[in-house]
Amino acid sequence: MVDDYDFHGTHPAAPRPDAVPVRWTPVQQRPGAARVRAYTCECLSLVFEQCMAGGQGFIRRYDRSVLPWGIAESPRVRVVDAIALWRQLMNGEAR
Repeated sequence: MVDDYDFHGTHPAAPRPDAVPVRWTPVQQRPGAARVRAYTCECLSLVFEQCMAGGQGFIRRYDRSVLPWGIAESPRVRVVDAIALWRQLMNGEAR
């Protein structure tokens, strides 16, 4: 057994110069809980979560470089479109 104490999660790629901007908006209180399907590593100051709620998908962004943390969400869209946005963020194609 290998002793591996480096338990890092996914790190998104740095945004490319031609990265598509995401329309981040403040979190709005909505009924029902969101399910987190994927997330980025907690060691970074900018953390993303891929979420689903009410049959829609969206990305939640936590900016932990400021206090209180800045929390914003992408528009709620079809799940397949939210998965595509997640891939874009992870590949540096969106910011």
